[in-house]
Amino acid sequence: MHVMRKVLHVGPGRTRGGMGSTIRRLQENPPDGWTADVLTTHADGGVIAILRAWNNAKRKLAGKLAEKPDLVHIHSATRTSWYRKRKIIRKAQKKGIPVIVHLHSGSFDRFAKGWVGKDISRILSLDGVYPVVLSQYWKEWLDSMISNDVRIVPNPYRYGLSPTSFEKRDMNLLLMVGRPSHIKGHSLAINAVHELKKEGEDVVLQLAGTSKNNLPKNLKSKDGFIAKGWIEEKELDALINRAGFLLMPSEHEGMPLSLLDGLATGLPAIVSDACSSFINEGGIVIKERNVNAWKEGIRNQIHNRKEWEKKVLKAPNDVKGLDPDSDKSRWQKVYDEIIEIHSKID
Repeated sequence: MHVMRKVLHVGPGRTRGGMGSTIRRLQENPPDGWTADVLTTHADGGVIAILRAWNNAKRKLAGKLAEKPDLVHIHSATRTSWYRKRKIIRKAQKKGIPVIVHLHSGSFDRFAKGWVGKDISRILSLDGVYPVVLSQYWKEWLDSMISNDVRIVPNPYRYGLSPTSFEKRDMNLLLMVGRPSHIKGHSLAINAVHELKKEGEDVVLQLAGTSKNNLPKNLKSKDGFIAKGWIEEKELDALINRAGFLLMPSEHEGMPLSLLDGLATGLPAIVSDACSSFINEGGIVIKERNVNAWKEGIRNQIHNRKEWEKKVLKAPNDVKGLDPDSDKSRWQKVYDEIIEIHSKID
């Protein structure tokens, strides 16, 4: 009888956002031959909720490791996420359990300066530690810092998504997904659309993940801006399938799930240079991150229906091979390969 192996995921398994979504997907649909457990290290909410989740994780860690999972899969971003995870990496590594360190953030190169960079290099070079990144860019960056091999596993789009025709879309409905953040470029998108509205353009910006309180005071009562806060997946899917363009003016990115999900449904994207590697036929890249460039970029797109219709049809091609089933196969190959390699470590 085939013995099932077990992977323990460590990270923000119940939170909103990309890492939480990734952990839940891998827990609910583990690779063939594997079962999955999760140690949750973070929670949505204020400082008290975050501290409670972390303290609870610390209490449970010894018991989880005592169950001897075949593999520990740690999900990390920068700043406090890294500082929490580095402790768990060392504890699992000292137990002789192979440890995947899965770097999700698009800003590790900015974070890894000085002693922080030396710490990351040291931890990720330990025997039995197997770094995984999202793209070739991050592999090349990390290869220069550490002695261990770096593997690439790109993010997939979600289960259940399929293309929606342009007849069912509103070309002038713009969508932005995610928590309000300077890094994500919310103010840039909002101000660009505000300028377009003042100049008479009939556009609406829907912000999923952003509440009305996050809008500038002068816009809270204005038509053309819809901010409902965090919405359920079903409502988000309805928006993705109705919108005309996804806006992503990010300063930097890892591999944004909302962009992959949108492209999979045929939603064209208007993105910053930070997301340029994900766009081929399904959108445009605006290299300058200023209001005027984004205002004119959006205007040019909403005034060219024929090109928009082509982008709707071609957008799914930009995420070819990034479907969930291919992702599952990729992780099975990585997991099995690491188990084989680790079995030969003295």
